[in-house]
Amino acid sequence: MNLMPLKAPANIDFNQPAQCQALLRRISVTDLEEAGRTLIQLLEGMAVASPPPLAQLQVLEEARQTLDYVLGEVSKRYASRPLPPSSHEEETLRQVVRLWSLMATNYGFVAQRGTLAGDGSVDDKRALIAQRRIRYHALAMTEYFRARQEMPENLWLDLHQLFASAERSGVASTRVPDALNETWGAQSPLEAYVALLLTDAASPYSRTPREFLWVVRWAQRFAPYCTLHTGGVGTNTNLYLLEPDSDHGLRPAGTVDPAAVVRSLDTTKLASHIQAVVSQLKSGVSAASLGLGDDCVQPACARLIVSLYRPWGLASSGRKFPRKLLHGQVEVCTDPVGVAYFLTGKAFEQPEDEQIHYNDFTRTEAMLALGERVEQAEMTDAQLTEHALKLGYVLEPWDVLDQSVAGFRLMRAQGESRLDHRQLIGVRTNAQERILLAEISWLQYLQNGALCCGISLMPGPPTVQPVRLIDPQRKSLRERFKLGFLIPGVTALKTEPSLIVPAGWYVSDRRVEVRAETPWVARMIKLIARGANFDRVSFVREDAVASPESAP
Repeated sequence: MNLMPLKAPANIDFNQPAQCQALLRRISVTDLEEAGRTLIQLLEGMAVASPPPLAQLQVLEEARQTLDYVLGEVSKRYASRPLPPSSHEEETLRQVVRLWSLMATNYGFVAQRGTLAGDGSVDDKRALIAQRRIRYHALAMTEYFRARQEMPENLWLDLHQLFASAERSGVASTRVPDALNETWGAQSPLEAYVALLLTDAASPYSRTPREFLWVVRWAQRFAPYCTLHTGGVGTNTNLYLLEPDSDHGLRPAGTVDPAAVVRSLDTTKLASHIQAVVSQLKSGVSAASLGLGDDCVQPACARLIVSLYRPWGLASSGRKFPRKLLHGQVEVCTDPVGVAYFLTGKAFEQPEDEQIHYNDFTRTEAMLALGERVEQAEMTDAQLTEHALKLGYVLEPWDVLDQSVAGFRLMRAQGESRLDHRQLIGVRTNAQERILLAEISWLQYLQNGALCCGISLMPGPPTVQPVRLIDPQRKSLRERFKLGFLIPGVTALKTEPSLIVPAGWYVSDRRVEVRAETPWVARMIKLIARGANFDRVSFVREDAVASPESAP
């Protein structure tokens, strides 16, 4: 998307508020490209010119709803997947950030010009201007979370300075009307500041696009339940610390240098409020009536808000196992069909030479020749890799940044495979080890173009198992087998065996035929994890293979 402004019409004088308003009112939101160009013309024009402060403020307030809609629609173009810095939509991200930043800049000029005028015309607007400046700077930062890109330098530091300015003016806690705040219809500079801090604390790089929208909205809703204090933690460890001179957001109390100049964010009230909201959701109260949003559906809504209790209510990342720095490499296969190949040494096929279903777990377009198999004789690692390349399966080298019992933090300097949150992948720690299954926990592109990710390993070495649904509604049709994996239980980790099946298969008590050496039936009991391309389920094993006619 190209939002570069065309040459401003010669008859527009940006010093004249009436002409600015006329230009704004000519915008049609049905043409996003033209609307974006016109908004840039308007905001850049007013920033360079010197319109009367109160009149400029009026134009900015009138532009807010149009800008919010246009950029909300445009940002959808890069919200669905992590955005590589060199991609086509990178320019779209930059233009969206530019427009949010221009709004913050223009509100700053209103304050500056009002002060220079010396007539006190904007004195009673200081709280509104402070809130708008923080809010629009926070929106610019939010786009980097949305695109799963590393935050550029100094944006956090600029945010801290904007809030410090609001405090010096004595308006940090003063609420002002804000029609774009869905829950409260009002917001203080402090609440705008805390909302962005909460968004950052919610691990935004680990959220799906839908979850991220909810997190951003809920941060606005829950910000009033937080208290920002001057000084350290005292005896209360359920606090986040904030270093105003730093270029980052909140940090848990135990991770900050005791000698640093800090402030503390107390989320004790927020913890109690989240518990109350969860209780009401469990009792059947709708998410919309609780101010969570009309689009919030169960059980996803309750599951997400429960996951936010630790980072928002207890100032805890919730990490179960400590991480340790580690240098080295692992190999990653992003295609589960390829994972099955590296586990078995042969291409996945239908039992009894039926048609192969390759794309049940992946969107890759690489298809194998029907019936092509690797020779049954044992192959060397080099031969296995060579044949895999012919079939389109790749083991990519990734650098290990750190490791815990549960997984790795990895970085890839370059590569072409696209990844999604909660995607099923295969990981091999060295050539002598079997490949393991893992789920992508979070993704983030660095400013230099490198891709970082966190992965959670699934316990135990998996086995490939053809699976198919037993569907009593389709008695006359023979369902095809699809790729599945059996994950063994691990006593030390207190985990039970689980089954990996294609995404969307899980329904409680639904039966799945597993074609092992001795066929058996798995009755699905509980959904352990729903990924981008898989369901991981617990099950009860039924040794006899049930026919469709006998299935419930």
